[in-house]
Amino acid sequence: MEPTAPAIAATETQEREFVRAALDVPPAGDGVFYSTAHREEQERTLCPLCGSDSERLVFEVRDTMFHRPGMYRLVECEDCSMRYLNPRPTMSALARHYPDDYLCYTNFEDEHWLLRWAFNRLQQDQARRRVRQVEAVTGRLAAGTRVLDVGCGRGEFMARLQRERRCLCTGIDINPSVLARVYDELGIAVVHGTFPQARCPDASFDLVAMTEYLEHEPRPRQVIEEARRVVKPGGFLAIEVPDITGPPGRWFVDDWWQLDAPRHVTFFSPQTLTLLLQECGFEVLRVKRYGLLMSMGYSLLQAMGFHYFGSNKLAYLTMSAVLGLPSLPFLPLLPDFMMVVARSRH
Repeated sequence: MEPTAPAIAATETQEREFVRAALDVPPAGDGVFYSTAHREEQERTLCPLCGSDSERLVFEVRDTMFHRPGMYRLVECEDCSMRYLNPRPTMSALARHYPDDYLCYTNFEDEHWLLRWAFNRLQQDQARRRVRQVEAVTGRLAAGTRVLDVGCGRGEFMARLQRERRCLCTGIDINPSVLARVYDELGIAVVHGTFPQARCPDASFDLVAMTEYLEHEPRPRQVIEEARRVVKPGGFLAIEVPDITGPPGRWFVDDWWQLDAPRHVTFFSPQTLTLLLQECGFEVLRVKRYGLLMSMGYSLLQAMGFHYFGSNKLAYLTMSAVLGLPSLPFLPLLPDFMMVVARSRH
């Protein structure tokens, strides 16, 4: 099922709703309203971790990647310290924030040869690191291991598992053109849609992976509960997300690259992610925090006032690498990511 934009009809009721929308006042009941500042439908939400309505404003952040209008409120739950956007775009409104030139979806085969080489090298190194971190807990994955990659993007992680471990992989993503590439070029089974929409069979996977995915999910508890349903008893869940409590997140504040509002809507710490996993029936086995050179470079560029555009990929990635290089020896001390590996308790 693809997200669709809300239809607008000129009825008396909707005219009254438009008056509310002009003031950014949510209609009674469901908390959904039209934000004129952002030119999109939004929704107010409770804390996605504990359900509390007690929050404090941390700061406001803009869309620094595609420069769409409006400021987004980053708030912190006063009961559990979870951070999230509130209000946030509705699921249908979020679709327009993921165009085909979104960095994770870019087909670099059409780019400058140097950019193509650099990005492919970066992606392969990233996939190798992720496999290594997962297998530090699970042991070497055996041939025939059934793996589900939620938010698979271009499929590098699955491709490495399929090629080097002979795993049986399936990918889920909301971008149909990226999935077509994964299926046609890598020969990997794919499902178009969100994780709950995929309706995978119960207890059908040995490993569920979510790399740079859960921060995009407005309802992370529902996603983790779905993972517990589809993973086999004693199976594993591997989650890689930005760590908002690391030094880069604290230092760069609203220039931190991994904020990426409004595509990122939930922001975890090791404590909040561990709590969510435990409450959903998982035993956390390992939390590995680490920094990434390119992420540090991106944040430095943003702090200097330079922002990503689809038309300047080569210059932006080159400058990010150069700026991030001096931090290389210190990356273990500058974590802005974490990989959490857990095991199902059922």
